[in-house]
Amino acid sequence: MWKDMEFLFFIFPVEESPEGLWMRVGDDFEGCVLRVERLDGEMVGRIAILPGSMAKAGWQVGDLKWRNITRAPDGTWQMQDLRKHYDTRKASVLAVDYQQYTLTLGAGGHLRLHTGRSAFFPRQRWRRFETEK
Repeated sequence: MWKDMEFLFFIFPVEESPEGLWMRVGDDFEGCVLRVERLDGEMVGRIAILPGSMAKAGWQVGDLKWRNITRAPDGTWQMQDLRKHYDTRKASVLAVDYQQYTLTLGAGGHLRLHTGRSAFFPRQRWRRFETEK
């Protein structure tokens, strides 16, 4: 039920930093956890936990997945997401590039990456990841 109502978390976006741990949900790379932190003056996201589906596509723990995470003058977060183009027959990465996204934080620890102005049609969904204490 909550999955159908998740858009409600983005009616009033949250004004906070995306720093912390985030787990991808709702697609083939579900279970990927990124650590978003400041590194040498830049906010970046590195892979902390890698699901098998990503390992099979050439990803590794420690890969720099998100870069140039910055607050734009209009108050939105802008960033670049690394994409790997993987050849399954050759078992190798053929090319890499970056996709520009808007990052929107929603209530209840939700995050969406989208290319349009609205967070209601995301390309990626993420949830705040809490480690056991």
